[in-house]
Amino acid sequence: MKRFVLHSETQIDNINTYRDYFGDYLFKGTDNFDSIINALRENQVFKRDIFHKDLASVLKQEKDTVFNKDTLIVNAFSIEYLVFKDRFLIKNNPHLILDGISYLAKILKISNIDIILRSYYRKEKEILIQALADAEDLFYLDTYFKINIYDETNYNKKIDITFFENNEYVFDLETITQFAYIAHMGSNNFHNYGRSNYKGSFIVSISGDILLPNLYEFESGVSFKDIVRISGNLPKEYSIKCVFLNGFLSPPISIDDLLSLSLNSGEINLFNGGLCFIEESRCMLRVVLKILNYAKVLTTNVCLISFNGFDLCEFYINRILIGKSQKKDYLNLVNTLKTIIKLTPSVYIKSQANCILSTIEMFGYEFVYAIDNKVPMYSFVR
Repeated sequence: MKRFVLHSETQIDNINTYRDYFGDYLFKGTDNFDSIINALRENQVFKRDIFHKDLASVLKQEKDTVFNKDTLIVNAFSIEYLVFKDRFLIKNNPHLILDGISYLAKILKISNIDIILRSYYRKEKEILIQALADAEDLFYLDTYFKINIYDETNYNKKIDITFFENNEYVFDLETITQFAYIAHMGSNNFHNYGRSNYKGSFIVSISGDILLPNLYEFESGVSFKDIVRISGNLPKEYSIKCVFLNGFLSPPISIDDLLSLSLNSGEINLFNGGLCFIEESRCMLRVVLKILNYAKVLTTNVCLISFNGFDLCEFYINRILIGKSQKKDYLNLVNTLKTIIKLTPSVYIKSQANCILSTIEMFGYEFVYAIDNKVPMYSFVR
């Protein structure tokens, strides 16, 4: 992280430091849920996932006072391509995560909380376990709650994209921390963060052909011209062909279109915060092939139609790359992706396929050139 807005530059990794910054856990304080939900309505905090729901609508207060049997899922799984924020959030402030999620569970009257991590997040798992032990020792978490910390290897269900899509209450870490900030500081103070009608901050994972790829945090409303400048600007010797959003879950846009926008939910929906720059010299066939490889991994044993469809798309592009393609391969490639979009039940897979299709259509001239000229290992420059 190079630019700090809400998140502290220093790690708040023990409960004493956390109390210095934030005071007691929210669970120990107010039960005024209506004021919290009204603050969320006023500031319009959106979930940073594929559904991008308004958090206030998700947290509409239940009338029943009895805790229900649902499980609240914390998605710290980093399933998106080229998005790296989960590890930072856990290391930077584990108590903010526990504080926010326990209070969300209290509002929703859910007693069981499952935090799901990648299997290689060993250090992060230790940090969360220690933070949980510290909070329990000080009675900061109610005995009604059972907070479980799992990784993908020891959870009792298969962790994949359909798991996160099919559970009703799933929260990503950035949404949890944004909620905790607004609950602690109040609507008036939170309203100071943001340069537009949408308040708060966004953690943006910037990658690709830019001089200083990294995690950054910006206030809502910051222009993408400023974001590019703070990220070190674009390489001078190359122009940018396109920019991908949301870890290849949204269609690419031109650099001119991006630079005319601001980081604002009203102008552009950045979902998970993934932003990847592609320079002019890159072969879009190879870029699409890389996205397809990742899409196949995601759909393995999840959606047979999608997996076979992405596999077929990979076959067509490889035929083009080795100079063995036919003119109908481009049309077959496009139609296969349209079939995936039509038939898959997964919103995530549908978005991935739509991103690939939009990229192919946007740069169709490269595909047609490669097919017509039978150029082995086709590339303009590289």
